[in-house]
Amino acid sequence: MEEVLETQPLSSQTVTVDFGETEQPSPYGQLVGKPSLFGTIDLCRGKFTVGRGPGCDLAIDAKKLPTCILLQISNVHFVLEKDLEDPFSPAYIIDHSTNGTRVNGNPLGKHNRWILMDGDTISIAACNNLFLYRALHYTVPKDIESETLRKRYHIGRTLGSGSFGTVYLLHDTITCQPYALKIVKKLQISVQPYCRSSFMNEANIMNSLSHPCVIQMYEFFNEPNSFCMLLEYMEGGDLLTRILDNNCLEENIAKFFFYQLCSAIAYLHEQGIIHRDLKPDNILLKDSNVYTLLKVSDFGSSKFLDNTMYMRTVCGTPEYIAPEVLEQGNHKMYTNKVDIWSLGVILYTMLSGYLPFDVTGIDQITRGDFTMSQPVWRNVQSCRVKKLIYDILNINPCQRPSAKTLLQSKWFHNSEDVRRAGHMMNLPVMSFDDLP
Repeated sequence: MEEVLETQPLSSQTVTVDFGETEQPSPYGQLVGKPSLFGTIDLCRGKFTVGRGPGCDLAIDAKKLPTCILLQISNVHFVLEKDLEDPFSPAYIIDHSTNGTRVNGNPLGKHNRWILMDGDTISIAACNNLFLYRALHYTVPKDIESETLRKRYHIGRTLGSGSFGTVYLLHDTITCQPYALKIVKKLQISVQPYCRSSFMNEANIMNSLSHPCVIQMYEFFNEPNSFCMLLEYMEGGDLLTRILDNNCLEENIAKFFFYQLCSAIAYLHEQGIIHRDLKPDNILLKDSNVYTLLKVSDFGSSKFLDNTMYMRTVCGTPEYIAPEVLEQGNHKMYTNKVDIWSLGVILYTMLSGYLPFDVTGIDQITRGDFTMSQPVWRNVQSCRVKKLIYDILNINPCQRPSAKTLLQSKWFHNSEDVRRAGHMMNLPVMSFDDLP
């Protein structure tokens, strides 16, 4: 039978661990042990070790536990870690032991980690609930109503916010997997029915999608005062920021990204979905690596279409809107070829760092009037990509290539960057051997 050492409630007895002369930051949490043994230890450093080794920040010796139990404790039994530069980051416990570390009775397993939440208990060897973890300064935002979210996820920093809601960074406390939580307040969108239907439309569309270059929604929560979507977290930011940080992208990098983008749009169109608001801001990157996976996001303006359905609604961002959308006064209808036009604008922008059209003059778009006269285009050696842009930015949508045709472009032929993209997407790259 295991020997149980009961812990006491938070005690006024606080133990200060000597870290040297360097001034320590204010504690982010506390490790609460039995007052007669450990007391309450303030956690101030990014890394805190516990074990029977004399080099540990909290060294457990025979004065604290019987020898029979002490022998079951590893030199470094577990480690607490936190990114002190981010006050919203979670605190992790990492198991380094041979005989096991348990959180709330759940075994971690050697080298595995768990996110600690306020009130979690830590057991080591045969000692149940040896420590209690107290999180200081951590509060769950009021707009997160779901008990499921509050209990299972650590709510971190704000990733973005607007008039209708907020996007938070979340971590699953068990798997430590990061997510993005998009919250839209019902009160804010109730006065604008279009916004409510737009958000529900986005949730319905995302729930039907599965492609490596399309953002994934894992769960949808319909709370009393808000709608919540649990989404993939893309820590690399958006494509627009990547372009601006580099002024423009080298041709091989642009090709790598554009192939993924064409693959995603071809998939969407095959599913009968038109995005209608494609732009670099809505294209997210997995990480900060030069070569990384991208994902299309923000389906609030998207629509399901069949082969015979045409759209009339003016929708999108002016810089990326196709001419047929702007010609609504002429009662023209449009199809998914508006997404192709947006792809052309994105490709032009990636390669040059400029927008092809001045939106102050809508006529420039409706005429398809753009040039490649900027000096940066001298660095773009391939005539094929320049021709491809002209083919895409054709004011006649019937003459624009489809997304599937774009994937067969000669610009992609025999390209290591395309093969790299296919490998990263875990999708086969089509053979170009039989193409003209």
